[in-house]
Amino acid sequence: MLAGAVASLSLPPFGLWPVLLVCVPGLVWLLDGAGERRSFARGFAIGWSFAFGYFVPSLWWISEAFRVEPEKFAALIPFAVAGLPAYLALYWGAAAGLAARFWDTGWRRLMLLACLLSAGEWLRGHMLTGFPWNLPGYAAEPFEGLSQAASLGGIYALTLLVLLASAAPAAFWQPGHPKRGPHRSGLAYAGIMAATVIGLHVWGNQRVTDYDAIARAADPQSAAPLVRIVQPSIPQNIKWDRTRRDEIVSIYLQMTARPWPADLQVPPLVVWPESALPLLLAEEDGLRERIAKLLPKGSFLLTGGLYRSAEADGTTRIYNSLLVFGHGGQMMGRHDKVRLVPFGEFLPFPAVLEPLGIRQLARLPSGFSEGQADTVVAVPGMPSFAGFICYEAVFPRSFPRKQLPKLLVNVTNDAWFGTSGGPHQHLVQARFRSIEQGLPMIRAANTGISAMIDSAGRVRASLPLFETGILQAALPATLPVTWYAMLGDALFAALALVFLTVVLICRLNNL
Repeated sequence: MLAGAVASLSLPPFGLWPVLLVCVPGLVWLLDGAGERRSFARGFAIGWSFAFGYFVPSLWWISEAFRVEPEKFAALIPFAVAGLPAYLALYWGAAAGLAARFWDTGWRRLMLLACLLSAGEWLRGHMLTGFPWNLPGYAAEPFEGLSQAASLGGIYALTLLVLLASAAPAAFWQPGHPKRGPHRSGLAYAGIMAATVIGLHVWGNQRVTDYDAIARAADPQSAAPLVRIVQPSIPQNIKWDRTRRDEIVSIYLQMTARPWPADLQVPPLVVWPESALPLLLAEEDGLRERIAKLLPKGSFLLTGGLYRSAEADGTTRIYNSLLVFGHGGQMMGRHDKVRLVPFGEFLPFPAVLEPLGIRQLARLPSGFSEGQADTVVAVPGMPSFAGFICYEAVFPRSFPRKQLPKLLVNVTNDAWFGTSGGPHQHLVQARFRSIEQGLPMIRAANTGISAMIDSAGRVRASLPLFETGILQAALPATLPVTWYAMLGDALFAALALVFLTVVLICRLNNL
């Protein structure tokens, strides 16, 4: 647990990646004892303990959400800060237990463990709605060049690489197998890992350099639209207060109405954060017309908001949506949130949990309805975009080749998490979605961190936490379609299978 807790310092907001060169080998050496006994149970216990220590401090910020209304939710804090990490650690435990069951010697055990742990992380991101927060691959974030590897195989492939590389010191020594100094295979493994990391870093830096050249060479006649991101910094404890409704609406209107540059070449975009207004904007004709009059001709408003839909069976559903409004306030398109937050926006296993007095944080009796599919929103007159509402931004995504978007839009409300590490981790994960797709991202956050992110995942402009203001920036250029955009997680799966095959072949031939 201590090794896992120290390993969590590799993640934002700390970014102390060298700790992985100690903690991951420490995990390997702890598993060496279980591996000698071929004990799944002992390996599971070690892997689970490491992961529990890793997730508790790195997800501690979740407790902030329960302090917004402490009289209702404070009693659940211990269950949140311990229960979620305990569940997430099961994937590491299962992977480490399986590795211990088929344990090997030298570099082969490192490759086996890295492949199984990264496969476990992929499962963690997909099973039971998925929660792929704080994957080890995000430890590469301080290295701009190395981070670009996510454009090839995504964050899961980068997680595999980080685990393979950070385990390298354990290739030189294994308890019970004394050697007179570093042996040849250990040196070869460490050398290959170092060359791979350095090579990808150099390649990534060149990718960024080439992107900057593309941006400079862009045709000045096809000017990028100016984007105005509104960050009102409205505290969560008043956001849904009906008595403050007019005040909140007035804040958005005043910030949106600020003067525009006189030399606008193309209509701008205005972006408001997740569930911006405490009302159903799609049903407020008069308010939409007021907003439209504040916008330059031909411009669009993209805003998070609740959307009510009357279904064919007579039921009514409420979606957490990203809405597009155009000329005269007409709704032109929408993306409904597909990945809802468990216990935040819906209550899993309600028949079991509701009798215990447990309910979701969102103030809806039945919670939000789930969107049907990840879609690309195409509206004439503006770039097609893929919407990422709140924590949807932590999920890697691929799109059909014929429907690739030109832009990513992330609207979120991180007011729940105060000044903790949560908003910083959320921003970093959103940046990796831009790297994976080779597309710029507009990020509008109620209390921050709002940002304009370019196609290489760099923050071009931002507003800090709990600062009220508007952020204006030109939309960055796009990069050519990435491997990840075309292949999704297929490259990660192929690499993991190849590495496991190499381990098996070398094991059978005692190489």
